[in-house]
Amino acid sequence: MKARELHEYLLSLNGGWVDLDKTVDTFKAGDPESEIRGIVVGWMSYTWALQRALELGCNAFITHEPTYYDHYDRDERIFQMPGVREKQRWIEDSGLVILRCHVLWDQMPEIGIPASWGDWLDLGPHVAGEGYYRVYDIAGKTAMQVAQQIARRVQPFGQDAVELIGPPDRPVTRACIGTGAITPFLGMRAQYGADLAICTDDGLTYWRDAAYAIDNDLPIIVVNHAVSEEAGLMNLAKHLEVNFKEIPVHHIPQKCMFQWVPGIPGLQGSQSPDYNEQAR
Repeated sequence: MKARELHEYLLSLNGGWVDLDKTVDTFKAGDPESEIRGIVVGWMSYTWALQRALELGCNAFITHEPTYYDHYDRDERIFQMPGVREKQRWIEDSGLVILRCHVLWDQMPEIGIPASWGDWLDLGPHVAGEGYYRVYDIAGKTAMQVAQQIARRVQPFGQDAVELIGPPDRPVTRACIGTGAITPFLGMRAQYGADLAICTDDGLTYWRDAAYAIDNDLPIIVVNHAVSEEAGLMNLAKHLEVNFKEIPVHHIPQKCMFQWVPGIPGLQGSQSPDYNEQAR
């Protein structure tokens, strides 16, 4: 199979939500006529992940996010930054094919990013939402109980704790999740009547969304962007493995982008007795 055939296959899954004239789901590097020896799927095309692909004997890397730190990977200002041209030259010299699968997998039914994330969290019945959003019935739980459940579910992805904004003891009934950086809290509240939003750190504005949540006693749970999309990338790798049995397919886990660093040795976290108590 040639690289262009892999790209054509991915775009053939488009159910109408990808604008093929404007999509970022394009070749980022490599010869479309290259014969594919193996495929690696990863959330981000970090240099270390690309190197790992070569170690695995693979010459195709499917990335969900940009390669050169810009949504379209063509901002010349970024290419003037130290290290960016070097990364580009290294990729070209390696012969790697890099394909981006972003918009397509963000709305892929059943196994795409939002559906995979919701399934992984095991929140309960899916009652509403489509495209970038899913809404779940979580009646009978408090915000703290949901936060603790999500914290347990994201541990395999390298995130040891989640952020909970708003009242921990508030009973909640409808949880809304978004997709990656598309987690607009106010929109989720207005469109879906969510009384609990699960947002990402790239999709939440603390001075606006979090402030509104605190003033109106509405809880928000925040996870790392990378963590929220890892289950979907796992499913992309499984999908390719099933459909291209003759080609090795690997998923490279990338996990949470940060680590929690307590100020006191041995301290695993702290909480205020009152979530909106003014700091002293």
